[in-house]
Amino acid sequence: MDTKHQFYYFCICVAVGFFSGIAYEVFSLIRAVFGCPRGKCRVLGIGLDIAFFVVLLLITTTTAFVFRFPAFRVYMWAGYAVGLILYSKSLHRMVAFFQNICYNRIAKRIEKTKTRRKTLKKEGREYDAG
Repeated sequence: MDTKHQFYYFCICVAVGFFSGIAYEVFSLIRAVFGCPRGKCRVLGIGLDIAFFVVLLLITTTTAFVFRFPAFRVYMWAGYAVGLILYSKSLHRMVAFFQNICYNRIAKRIEKTKTRRKTLKKEGREYDAG
């Protein structure tokens, strides 16, 4: 067992865990675009979860191959978990904050458009999106 490189391997696993959180944000964005958080498309949600785990499997396997990790060690999986927790407690909060701002602005714009269309329809005029 190569004990002198264990901390190095652990740090790599933490980084991979952190970046796997970023990868999940991509799948989460796709899920949000199609309305899966509200339960409208369970099949797509399940498919996206499976796709994420396949991507995660490829990332961890490639990392283990490139950096020549030793055989399975528990500290490696702990490193992945620590990296994911670090991501969820830091960068994820910022992403969620900006996502919320964008959502609110888009929702207000859509509501204004709907109100404008209703007003113009009552007046008997045609709606011009420009």
